[in-house]
Amino acid sequence: MATACILFLGISLRLFHYFYNRSLWTDEIYLAAGLVDFNFKELLTKPLPYMQKAPVGYMLITHLCVVLFGKNELALRLYPLLTGIAALFLFLPVARYFLKPFGALIALTVLACATPIIYHSVEAKPYGPDLFITIALLWMYVRYRHQTRWKSLLLWGIGGSVAVWLSYPSIFVLAGMALAVGITNLVKGNWPVIFRLVVPFTMWLLSFLLSYFLFTKEGSDAGWLVFFFYKFDGYFPLQPVSAVGWLLKKAAVFFHYPLGLTWIDDLSEHTYLERFIQRMTIVPVILSALGVLYFYKTNKRFLFAVGIVLLIAIVASSLRLYPFHERMIVYLAPFAILLLAAGCDYLRNKTVPLKYAGHVLALLLLFGLLKNAVANTLTPYLLSGYKMSYYRQAMHYINNNYKPGDGVYVYWNAAAGYKFYKSVDGLKFEGVVDPDYRYTVRNYPDYYAKVDADLYSVPNTKRVWVVYSGVDMNQGDYGGQPAWYYQGHDFREGYGVEQYSKHLLQIGKVLEKYVPADGNPNPDVRVQLMELK
Repeated sequence: MATACILFLGISLRLFHYFYNRSLWTDEIYLAAGLVDFNFKELLTKPLPYMQKAPVGYMLITHLCVVLFGKNELALRLYPLLTGIAALFLFLPVARYFLKPFGALIALTVLACATPIIYHSVEAKPYGPDLFITIALLWMYVRYRHQTRWKSLLLWGIGGSVAVWLSYPSIFVLAGMALAVGITNLVKGNWPVIFRLVVPFTMWLLSFLLSYFLFTKEGSDAGWLVFFFYKFDGYFPLQPVSAVGWLLKKAAVFFHYPLGLTWIDDLSEHTYLERFIQRMTIVPVILSALGVLYFYKTNKRFLFAVGIVLLIAIVASSLRLYPFHERMIVYLAPFAILLLAAGCDYLRNKTVPLKYAGHVLALLLLFGLLKNAVANTLTPYLLSGYKMSYYRQAMHYINNNYKPGDGVYVYWNAAAGYKFYKSVDGLKFEGVVDPDYRYTVRNYPDYYAKVDADLYSVPNTKRVWVVYSGVDMNQGDYGGQPAWYYQGHDFREGYGVEQYSKHLLQIGKVLEKYVPADGNPNPDVRVQLMELK
């Protein structure tokens, strides 16, 4: 009964946020532009717009949803939604295999209610499907790792071979499993088993190499993208002292994102130590450590596999092949969830005081999780955080209030959103789109001279809709460049946008502006009807 309730809750949360149908945010728009406009052949033969990349399987499945259900957000998010729901059902037998009933219930609750995981189940990006693929690979690991029959090994080989076309980080999981199973059998001297395992493992490797050299390799080492994740601390440092600090910080942050265990989320002005305390990070740290002890006693091979998968992820990060950062590591969440739940099982089987302590820790673990799930349902824009977007609503606000003869000016940082919704929603107005002059000038006076020339070119300067966003970067930008634009300020602070907001007030007055109906005080898109001087 409890399991059914948790499954129902997890599905309901995902469906609620799916049908809430928020606007696509900038990164979703960048990827969706190609998935909407290209046909199947073009997706396989042409580079995506805005320097985007995604697994081939993800692109083809999502485009199929668009073909079947139209060019809209619900179609673009259908595949992540279906994998998000399927993940709940597939994770249940996995959790029950590794854990006792109490731990399995805890594990399923975390997966069902973790708000970052819910978010990625309704985001038009491949990170939610990445998590599903990890769970599917865990299910296959449970099912096939002891098998020696050729049919079972071939099925395992086919399953892993398909996974690498659907999820980039799946190769890390497959490699970890292959090494754990292979080394374990090698130590035991099970040579007949090793020779048979070569078949599925080779199938995985060949499938990965084929997908990598045909589709993934080109553009995967783009310098601007590597620099972006470097600025966001996504790569493991090779200096010993820095490496230890990096590992500790990443471990603590992981409980916040993607596991959603944070008690207090609004901590942008706090130190890492204050965040550690106020987020009650000590609870998942204790349970994870106890989870390691649990698996050390009950399933060393799985613990070994988890360690190798994590090591591979860190090595890939150190080589700057794949960042260890926020949404990019959602695929690791099932491993961490199993460790946390195993910690609960570990205490539950001890003497009465420790058993009660286990119950208390389990409740503390779930408190922040459930609090966030409730808060994000009552106030849905909280689920997306900085990814909450209002492009569709802002464009429709202009469309509904536009009068014949009005001018519409779209600043460079809102161009992608305007072009996308102009295409899919058939907006009645035509905007003058700023081409981004930042790299053609060397100071603000020259920059605003070019920007204002476009702004004043609209048909009616007495009623001009100005559209811009709070984003300071364009695709392909190196963070903090061009230097004159940021004037020594970090690119994450939105310095350039602040200057532009001030400039607009100097050259005109605001007649009205778009305000989100949901009460979000910081929308990512700003729309102002202005009368220019």
